[in-house]
Amino acid sequence: MIKSISLLFLMFFLVQEPALKKQKLTDYLSMEISTELQLMTQQELSAKFLGAKIPDIAMTDEQSAVEFTVTASPTFWQDGDVALLKEFYDSSIPPLFQEIDFSQKDLVNLNGKEFAAYQFEGKPDVEGNRSAEQRYTYLLYTIHKNGLVVISFSCPPYLKSKWQPIAQKMFETTKFR
Repeated sequence: MIKSISLLFLMFFLVQEPALKKQKLTDYLSMEISTELQLMTQQELSAKFLGAKIPDIAMTDEQSAVEFTVTASPTFWQDGDVALLKEFYDSSIPPLFQEIDFSQKDLVNLNGKEFAAYQFEGKPDVEGNRSAEQRYTYLLYTIHKNGLVVISFSCPPYLKSKWQPIAQKMFETTKFR
């Protein structure tokens, strides 16, 4: 009997999702983040974002398989342009990937803020990189104070069943200041 209870407790513990903890990520954004994610090291940032804009926040898991980033940049888009922004990304995201399969391409409202939301699987189409791995990606685009804000989550497909619901819960807690 005690072995059965111990086994049930162990199974519950192993299957349990990581906890989410509210964090102030930047001066403009807070959200609940999985406790399994930690800030990327300078070495990880340099390797992943060579030649690209360094995100305002970049996190990964212990195995460096998961990637969560928040990037803001000045833009010509205005606060009311999210629907137009979505049309732009509807056509500009597919050329960046091979074998892309969208599961979401919508306008969504999270905590009173409108976003263009994309979920898909695909291989990044990186020039000269024939071994790019398939990734599950979840993107949110919005305009905040005349800046384009991109919130991005990605992981390999074998981790999708674990991380997709966690990423959705994280993104649902997005709050801008």
